[in-house]
Amino acid sequence: MSPCPAAASFPQESRKGSAGLRAGGDAGATISDPAGSAELAGRLVIAGCLAALLYALWFPGLEGAAAWTAKELRVLPRLSVFALGALTALLVQGARPGRRFLLGGGLLAAAASVWWLQWAESGALPVGRPNDAASTLGSLEAAGSGAAHALMLSAGPVVQLLRFEAALLSAVLLGTWLGRGIQSSPQLVAMLFCAIAGDVWLNTFHVAETAGPDHPLRLLRLPWPPALGHLSLSPAFSDLLFLSATLEAAGRLRFHTLAVVLGAAAGYCAGSFLGLVPRPSLPALSMAMLSSGVLVGCWPDLKCSAREAGRAVLLAAVLMAALLAIAALQRMLTPAPQPQPGPARSRFVACALVWNRR
Repeated sequence: MSPCPAAASFPQESRKGSAGLRAGGDAGATISDPAGSAELAGRLVIAGCLAALLYALWFPGLEGAAAWTAKELRVLPRLSVFALGALTALLVQGARPGRRFLLGGGLLAAAASVWWLQWAESGALPVGRPNDAASTLGSLEAAGSGAAHALMLSAGPVVQLLRFEAALLSAVLLGTWLGRGIQSSPQLVAMLFCAIAGDVWLNTFHVAETAGPDHPLRLLRLPWPPALGHLSLSPAFSDLLFLSATLEAAGRLRFHTLAVVLGAAAGYCAGSFLGLVPRPSLPALSMAMLSSGVLVGCWPDLKCSAREAGRAVLLAAVLMAALLAIAALQRMLTPAPQPQPGPARSRFVACALVWNRR
């Protein structure tokens, strides 16, 4: 009597399934089905509300916080934004959106951030100065609610919040889309090394701080919290981009998510303290510390040979050489701007301008 075809094929299918689960990669993404559009929209709304809540909590006392001198207080705004980015990434990735939505939504949010940047710089009110905005709105209250509403939207706290939310959402969506393409541990290591190279270029040459007010390079750093007084710099766009990509890749490769999150948070916290001025003033180590924490968190399950790690280092070195060439060419073609320190200018910007004049 011949065996049943279904019974004969069952062991083969089970062996294929178990092999796919052991291999990791895309097999991890098939555990949970994508959520519906309503759940995804709800998660995005929750993320936007959390960003608005954080902005509302910090905005009234931000000018007073600029006078803080304790190191553990000076990095609080930066670390709170980093924690918000990690929470937003987990919210979005829990819904398992499609790659097209991630790429399209990320590019749309980036375009909105550019548009808000142009609008904010062309407005009549300086962004990030609530006292001036309140006095101007109060003086024009007699012109009618329509004029006051238009002025408030042209520049000021509302535009700053919209820019912040658009940049945050763009970094999370594009980072999650990038993490979907990581299929193995060597690819994750290569991405982290490339992130370190880009972060060194960004912070060593102060690319975002020395760019013009309406230059697109200013989008390489989140627009909030502003660099005021003794406060630490706001997180870079690439910080949240690669954080989201790392969390997505860790979930797909079946790494321990909590260990990866704790490692990334510990590393980024250490890097934020190292970036404080005037001492130790090492902002270029931010992504290096974050990557070190991530590798420590996923080390028990990380499978990467010495040859593959060498390829990742070589790729990062090539990227670093290309970025250094671009920076050298830019310095040759563009004259360095003269520093103009003012009450609202951070010491990060003044040091960056002095460094570029050398």
